[in-house]
Amino acid sequence: MSMLFRCLLLSLLMAFAGAQAEPEKAFTVDFGAPGAPGSFRARFATEGAGLVYLMAADHTFRVGSPDQLLVVLNGADHALRLSLPPNQSTFPENPAIARWVAVPGSDRVTFTLDGKAGLVLEKVLRHDSKQRGFVLEIVLRNTGSTATGSLDCELGGPMLVVPKEAGLFLTATAGLVVPNEGEPQQVAPAAGTTARFAVDGNNLRFVGTSNRFFGAFLWPLDTTAKQALKACELDTLPPFDDAPATGSGTLANTSLRARYSMSLPIPSAGGETRASFGLYFGPKSYRVFATLPEPERFDAIQDVDLNSPCCFGVMVPGGRPMAKLLLWLLGMFFDFVGNWGLAIMMLTILVRSLLAPVNFHMQKSMRKYGARMAVLKPKMDAMKAKFGADQAGYQQAMIAFQRENKLLPPIGGCLPIFLTMPIYLGLFTALRTAYDVRQQPFVGWITDLSRPDALFELGFWPDQFNLLPIIWIGLTAFMTLRTPLPTDPQQRQQMQIMRYMPLMFGVMLYSYAAALLVYMVTSSIWSLVESTVTKRILGPIDPNVAAMTPPSM
Repeated sequence: MSMLFRCLLLSLLMAFAGAQAEPEKAFTVDFGAPGAPGSFRARFATEGAGLVYLMAADHTFRVGSPDQLLVVLNGADHALRLSLPPNQSTFPENPAIARWVAVPGSDRVTFTLDGKAGLVLEKVLRHDSKQRGFVLEIVLRNTGSTATGSLDCELGGPMLVVPKEAGLFLTATAGLVVPNEGEPQQVAPAAGTTARFAVDGNNLRFVGTSNRFFGAFLWPLDTTAKQALKACELDTLPPFDDAPATGSGTLANTSLRARYSMSLPIPSAGGETRASFGLYFGPKSYRVFATLPEPERFDAIQDVDLNSPCCFGVMVPGGRPMAKLLLWLLGMFFDFVGNWGLAIMMLTILVRSLLAPVNFHMQKSMRKYGARMAVLKPKMDAMKAKFGADQAGYQQAMIAFQRENKLLPPIGGCLPIFLTMPIYLGLFTALRTAYDVRQQPFVGWITDLSRPDALFELGFWPDQFNLLPIIWIGLTAFMTLRTPLPTDPQQRQQMQIMRYMPLMFGVMLYSYAAALLVYMVTSSIWSLVESTVTKRILGPIDPNVAAMTPPSM
């Protein structure tokens, strides 16, 4: 019995020792100190040598939370894995599922895989905090192979987390191929589709994907990498909703993943091919880009993000350059006051004060036009009675009458709205992806200007009570209702319809970012004060003329 017991004990010890000796299937590495710019926590798998997830250690999920921000989560299909075409015999081992030898370090992780045919693959991921990302080196060594030509492979890019966001136009996800010369190519998520782009590594600024606030971009760093990179495919993921309790909370078909096709020259025996790529995992912010070694590299991302999300961008040009200017001005005001909400208010006051002389001149001209119309109204009424139901004849006679008496509306009547519309649209588009206002508090209950202000939660749709859009609807409705309806039936009907516009816009923007509503409420208060002062100075305006004057925004 004792002999049998010793044998069983020895077998258990050997099995335990074997289990201890077997390498871990996954491990976690902290790159940089938590809270430092460009620091990350990453988890890797030895099977496939992929990136399981990446967390930004200098960001949080929400204000006051110690949790790090989950940036990348690819599920079982880990990021940065290499895969080879089927039925190739140059490299017998399948690097996408093979067990790589991993050597983690303080600032890098090295993966090595022997292909068992005289070729060895190596991947080195080296942390680069100044770049807010990594340097990825892909190495192909020849230890005795007689193979020639190239080893074609594909590098799986990361899938950025796109958490469920409440509101209109809050999520801005895109796949991007940006050349040094030429127009950027952009892809939006679309279920069941794959977009493929040929890539010229010698004319590539960056390629990759982005979500609302962050980007995951790749670009070649050396000649070998430029020549090796051939194409990029963009897939829409995930196929199913990712539950917040077990993953990222990303809804189905709301994120994109890039897959990079490469061709690595097979070196002669004893040699190696080494291709180095830059990887950026960071905010899409010109203030952050300015701190990078190459500040201008990612400028094009703003051109893409600041495209107007609706048809108004086509109807009213100037949204994109105005958005850039507004972001710059907001940054300048923030540096002065240290609060993004106050910076938005200061920007609103600056814009409206610059337009105040134009608006006052327009109001004065409209009053003169109204007084002139009052003098000629008896003749116009007689003309209308003369033509009766002959609308075509009446309109022709009225045109001739207006020319004869020089009764034409002032050209500048709509000038303020045309001047403010690019500003409004610029701010609307800028705040869709304005990383700088993310998790930034304003006052009281407004703790995140990039989200709805959410005064309190509701037990039914729309889930939360947002106060700022209600205030804006009230202010706008008050200014509209205090203007008398015109006597002309057609203008009266149009004015009655316009009274419902604040409610419609309020519903559309109810769940939009609080930052935009801060601008709209401040602008409405300015309009109320401005109209009151103008009325005291110039007197009341004819309701028929007031109906022709567009509201300020």
